[in-house]
Amino acid sequence: MTLQTHRPPGAPATRGAQSGARRRRRRRAGAGFGVGDALPIASGLAWAVLLLAALPIAGPFGARSHHGGSDAAPNTGSPGTEVAAASVAITPMWIAGWLLMVVAMMWPLLVPLARRIAAGSFPRWRLGLPLIAVGVSTLLWLSFGLVAGAFAQLAAIPVGSLWWQLAALSVAALARWSAWRARLLTTCAKTPPVAPSGRRGIRSAARAGAIEWRRCAILCGPLMLAMVPGHGVVVLAALSLSVWWEARHPRAWRDPVPLALIAVAGIGAVGQALLGGALGG
Repeated sequence: MTLQTHRPPGAPATRGAQSGARRRRRRRAGAGFGVGDALPIASGLAWAVLLLAALPIAGPFGARSHHGGSDAAPNTGSPGTEVAAASVAITPMWIAGWLLMVVAMMWPLLVPLARRIAAGSFPRWRLGLPLIAVGVSTLLWLSFGLVAGAFAQLAAIPVGSLWWQLAALSVAALARWSAWRARLLTTCAKTPPVAPSGRRGIRSAARAGAIEWRRCAILCGPLMLAMVPGHGVVVLAALSLSVWWEARHPRAWRDPVPLALIAVAGIGAVGQALLGGALGG
């Protein structure tokens, strides 16, 4: 009597082999270009627009910044008449500039979330559910900007205000020593459960996008506030590198790189003010 150690031809596959085949089919179905691949490309395009606008970013997005105000008093040319400093004003161009900055700076942080949601979704939902999460997070960042911009407008904060930027950057630097912030940083790699399809999938994907935004707003909120009245490309680049680095190396106060980049942003803000003669704003 011999012991058969292999499956004879034509015999049904074992349960383990069937589950392995299903996993391979799912991986093949999920392969290809997805939302997680599109986000870095969209961010790169946004950076290209910002860099082409001007150095420091200006052009159609406001005075000395990519989203500034436009309520400066006109210069009549008469003796003794001075031009008032333009203050922040929420205009369609300001909103467009803020959204462009969000795409450039924040969308790369949503790549892991989009990929995790797509990996757990049914094939027909691997595009829609990540888009919902990204859309919710983007809308919340727009709301954040509108609230902060409305405050700056009511307070008549000058466009490109150096003191506003330095105050926000100081808060961001001091917050890095918060133990609560350090604990929150360790949860960024965790995604709330997202249903693979249907209405539950839509609701849970929207919730995942909102939770991701809340974490990032707490961790990066002061840095985003620094850019409300407008900024130069050095400030935007340094702060973007800071949040991207921290997302990949979540070591809180033990990592000097994000703090050094915040300092670079502060130096860039001062340099821009000196070059633009905006120290009085």
